[in-house]
Amino acid sequence: MSSSHTPANGSSKTTIAAESPTHLILQMALRDVSVLFRTPWIIITRSLAFIIQLFVFAFLISGLIHIPGLNFFEYYAVGSVVATIASISFVIGYDIFEEAEEGVLDYLLTLPIARRQFIIGRALGGAMRAIIYTIPMFVIVAFVWGFNQPLSILTALVSLFLLAFGVTGMSITVAVSVKSANRFDVVLALLELAVSRGSTALYPIAFMPFYVSLFAPFSPVSFAADTARNSLVGFTLDIPAIAGLVAFVVIFLGLGAAFYFRRLEGGIYG
Repeated sequence: MSSSHTPANGSSKTTIAAESPTHLILQMALRDVSVLFRTPWIIITRSLAFIIQLFVFAFLISGLIHIPGLNFFEYYAVGSVVATIASISFVIGYDIFEEAEEGVLDYLLTLPIARRQFIIGRALGGAMRAIIYTIPMFVIVAFVWGFNQPLSILTALVSLFLLAFGVTGMSITVAVSVKSANRFDVVLALLELAVSRGSTALYPIAFMPFYVSLFAPFSPVSFAADTARNSLVGFTLDIPAIAGLVAFVVIFLGLGAAFYFRRLEGGIYG
């Protein structure tokens, strides 16, 4: 990954080009993951914020909400993990936008890796990073509520990963589509708000405003939250929700690649 597109590095370039596409994608993903370990304080601060949100805010508000057959504290605990991973997955868009402004993206594009592999690798790296961010939070929720069925936990983690993978693709799409830094910040913030808050992750749909309840069931965050809850609490597999997550991943990886290729043809700032 350190070789550049220069004559002096011809042998390195040949070596990298000979590597399998899967290995190149993994290398690109691990590059993004390595950024996480250079700033471990981010994991610490987000975990502390999550603990406060769960054991202070959620504990207090659950005492005010009484819904027959629903433990709102448990509902909120699982949903908060899903909402958090969705929020963190948008960070990859900021990384790519900053790399384009600083010229780092131009260097990365000189590496002997296909553009499609580049997109998948960046999205995969963002998803892996988001999963690592939220593992401490997931462990806390699993310990408090006694979620100890391996298959249920695995299904919940798969749904979280699919959500993170799709959101990173969405974030990349926005990063390569919007040219203005101010406009990019606004668009990504509004998109994050709509996707995370306009869902059933934190609040039951019956208690949402009418205009939110219309599209909340179709939010990818709702798909992930429903899958995780059904798996962890009800020990059932929500096939339609998983199918929705897979479709979400495919659509936004495709859109991200399409917008990225179009941006390359016109120049990074074209």
